[in-house]
Amino acid sequence: QRQVDNGPPTSQVEITFKPKPVYTQEARELKLEGEVLVEVVFGANGQLHVIRVDRGLGHGLDESAVAAANQMRFKPALRNGVPVDSTAIVHVLFELAY
Repeated sequence: QRQVDNGPPTSQVEITFKPKPVYTQEARELKLEGEVLVEVVFGANGQLHVIRVDRGLGHGLDESAVAAANQMRFKPALRNGVPVDSTAIVHVLFELAY
């Protein structure tokens, strides 16, 4: 039995694990840094679903950001103590270590 969507969650999603994204060789050679914004659904059932890349960097980093997002672990948002689906933009940061 699913809850009827009636307003915002009473507690937000809690991300418990966010992996470091993999740099592509091409992006590394270009010294490309920045942020890829990925829109995801954090499911009430604990499953994550990537909807789309909202803002990308190209050069393989968008795909790498989606792969990293798919490995995230989280505790679902709650509404009145019941897990609910929630949608959010995840920021995946690409920084080269110097």
